[in-house]
Amino acid sequence: MEGMMKCGIYKGIKEVAIEERPIPQIGPKDVLVKVLRAGICGSDTGAYLHGGHSYGIFENMEFGHEMVAKIIEKGEEVADNLNLGDIVFVEPTKAKKAGIGMADMCGAFSEYVNVENAERNVNLYVLDKEINLDEAVLVEPVAVGTNGVIMQEPGLDEKVVVLGAGTIGLSAAAGLIARGLKNVAVVDINETRLEMAKQLGAIAINGKDGDLHEQLINIFGSFPGYNPQPDVDMYVDAAGAPALLSKTFNYAREGSRYVVLSVYGGNLTINPGAFIMSQAKIYGSRGYTPATITEVIDHITNKKTPIGLLVTKKYKPSEFIEAMEEASSGRQVKVIIDYEME
Repeated sequence: MEGMMKCGIYKGIKEVAIEERPIPQIGPKDVLVKVLRAGICGSDTGAYLHGGHSYGIFENMEFGHEMVAKIIEKGEEVADNLNLGDIVFVEPTKAKKAGIGMADMCGAFSEYVNVENAERNVNLYVLDKEINLDEAVLVEPVAVGTNGVIMQEPGLDEKVVVLGAGTIGLSAAAGLIARGLKNVAVVDINETRLEMAKQLGAIAINGKDGDLHEQLINIFGSFPGYNPQPDVDMYVDAAGAPALLSKTFNYAREGSRYVVLSVYGGNLTINPGAFIMSQAKIYGSRGYTPATITEVIDHITNKKTPIGLLVTKKYKPSEFIEAMEEASSGRQVKVIIDYEME
């Protein structure tokens, strides 16, 4: 396919632009996709606000990695299980030969993307043609949140507390609820986001409403011991607030598990005594697996939760600069670009 396309380009701190660049030319093992929806991630806003190098986003490069797209051209060596017109989720960490190093510069903010060495269920996942595209664009962030919690194989009767009601925290809660867990709570201080948690099916806890330790015991009961603790099986940190996570480390009861999804630039304080007595465990989670992606696609396709409520603002491609500024403001949960609006 010949011609030019409009692209969202990273320029530096507080500076992005829309530029025209050539449409990528595909090789025999590649496919060209037309982007239908793109989501603005925390890594995109982090690069915008603080500088892109630590996020793998560099000056004068196309960027963006959350997208749902349509296959419009395929190389002659691409397998028959990928076809023109297919609606696909593009797995950004495998969309380029360079792998995860190019993930954040995959090109979701461009009209067209070349997916290199295209393979079904590796870097392209074919979606139901009737899927809601505003929800389908959430596959990537929901997979990040879901992966961290399902890797612990939670039982349906387990009690889980998610710290933070941002995109990843709400995604983690939704992933658990989609699996059938009934005792999922979300802690935040933003009532609008807590209302979203309720709509997803979670218990909402406002940290401003009193002592968190007491609130958790009131909801989940206490685990007996010398110092009764909330009877919580797993805490999931998606808040990125060191003081909050350090506080909940002190709530560890026998066998408590902690999953850390947030990225921290500083240090955390852990009371070793609490961990010795409780034999608690801490796990980290980054990204997702093919199995997680497949589970999330099923979650969204079959509407197991009203996950689309995470999308709080939509923009046209020509409004990309305004969209990035709004996404960086902290006022929204998820801002997306709708390429069908122009």
